[in-house]
Amino acid sequence: GRRADAEDATALAEEIKSAFNRKFLRPGTGRYDTGTQACQAFALYLDLVPPEERDRALDMLMRDIADTHSGHLSTGIFGTKYMLHALASAGRADVAYGIVNQRTFPGWGHMLERGATTLWEHWEFSDNIYSHNHPMFGSVSEWFYKVLAGINPAPDAVGFNKIVIKPQAVGDLKWVRASHDSARGRIVSEWKVQGGSFKLNMIIPANTTATVYVPAKDVNAVTERGK
Repeated sequence: GRRADAEDATALAEEIKSAFNRKFLRPGTGRYDTGTQACQAFALYLDLVPPEERDRALDMLMRDIADTHSGHLSTGIFGTKYMLHALASAGRADVAYGIVNQRTFPGWGHMLERGATTLWEHWEFSDNIYSHNHPMFGSVSEWFYKVLAGINPAPDAVGFNKIVIKPQAVGDLKWVRASHDSARGRIVSEWKVQGGSFKLNMIIPANTTATVYVPAKDVNAVTERGK
């Protein structure tokens, strides 16, 4: 109920947003500063991009991924998390999936191909400088839960009392199984693609509610227990 404080904070946020765009945005291009993946993802993820520039900013990010880096990322610890979620929020989880699934340098697949069983501190292997068991790029795990499994708190949730289940089926992925032990209890999202159908099973704790999104071309094709 502290409305004056809320209004002050909102005004300050808008002031910071305007200052950020004056400093870093090249108007009419969607480009932020040097236009790297991290620069674009930072602005998109934190919702700093003006509505009229959003499509251009996203397009610049995707062109850098596809053309400049042949489907790979070029981000570090913060930019990696921002980019995966910015792409998903823009409806391009397929692009994020392609990045995550890369088996050549740099990326998580490259670590796996080199025999990694834990995450490295650096995209490149080193036998004497960097840690080989490090949370540096662990944000991909959050992406598994929030995007692939689609488990999220609602924007106005308190301790997961309101839940959003919004799984995204991407690429050649055939199934996902995930659970989160929230303060309210266990939340489960499991899906599989079978025979041209998307089948979703979910569990939410007692005394919670969930809004469930099902990927489908036609709303009439969505059924629950056959109805």
